[in-house]
Amino acid sequence: MKSWWQRRSTRVRLALWYAVAGDFVLALCLAAALGLGVWQPENHHDLPLLLTMGGAVVTLLFVFIGYFIAGFVLEPVRETIELARRLSMRPEGRRIRVTNPHDEFGELETFLNELLQRLQGSFVELDRLAADVSHELRTPLTAMRTVGEVALRERNPAILYDAVGSMLEEIRRMNQLIDRLLLLTRGDSDQWPVRPKPGPVRNVLMEVSETLGMVATDKQQQLQIDCADDLRAIFDPALLRLALMNLTQNAIRYSPPGRPIFLRASAEERTVVVEVADEGPGIAPEHQQKIFQRFYRVDEARSRAEGGVGLGLAIVKWAVERTGGTVELESEVGRGSVFRVRLPSAVS
Repeated sequence: MKSWWQRRSTRVRLALWYAVAGDFVLALCLAAALGLGVWQPENHHDLPLLLTMGGAVVTLLFVFIGYFIAGFVLEPVRETIELARRLSMRPEGRRIRVTNPHDEFGELETFLNELLQRLQGSFVELDRLAADVSHELRTPLTAMRTVGEVALRERNPAILYDAVGSMLEEIRRMNQLIDRLLLLTRGDSDQWPVRPKPGPVRNVLMEVSETLGMVATDKQQQLQIDCADDLRAIFDPALLRLALMNLTQNAIRYSPPGRPIFLRASAEERTVVVEVADEGPGIAPEHQQKIFQRFYRVDEARSRAEGGVGLGLAIVKWAVERTGGTVELESEVGRGSVFRVRLPSAVS
């Protein structure tokens, strides 16, 4: 019975419910009329037949009325379904017409339009991501093919040795790109576990300094830490370390030799501000709003030569926001950059 009922359309089910309600109302009215003496049948033997005939007529009448009313009420839903079917998998700005924004169907149509808008944005992001990934992978693959063809043509062991080294470097870059894409994909799907907790900020700064200290020394740079021992914030240690590692690596990569890089942290009202500051070339204002986008580079040729894939700052933004903070940039061309990470303070 339940399976039969579920296979019926909403319009048919509403019509049957109208009929049941009509029969119930009819039975109540007859019972009340008999009980109050308003209606006295002349022949009680004809009462069952009369009730049966009356019930059948009322049932058919209410089925018809219910079917008509249900069709009228469900008409906006039918129109919405037809319009949604005509929409392709890529909406491209097309929307469902909102018949009445003040009722439940209007709310449903408005929600579907918002969903279509988000879907369209997702397709745009997917196209851009596919184009960027294809471009990033094509570059090292083209380089590997060119180097390999030259090495095979020359048939010189020294050239072959250099070619293998160049190929291994390009493979390292591709692995870096894939690893970072997988990291961001896990982050977008909320697969990365987040465990924010109160903790000392200086410990994270020290870990970053110890990990990247040798890299900075190779460029005759020095990582300088300025942070109180008792400064505490609420953050996920792994995510904050990931964000600061990327910021510090960028500072080392783009700062000239002999210039210091500052890792600072201080309390500011109810937040803790962690800064990674350098004295590098700085970032022009027209790039500062886009710098955290995936695959965005200020200087594409220079960034690729330095080994960047344009995902480091996107990872920073994701990691900081996942741990409950925000990241911002202050930069001036020729005078360096300051990346600020704002975290909730652990001091109430």
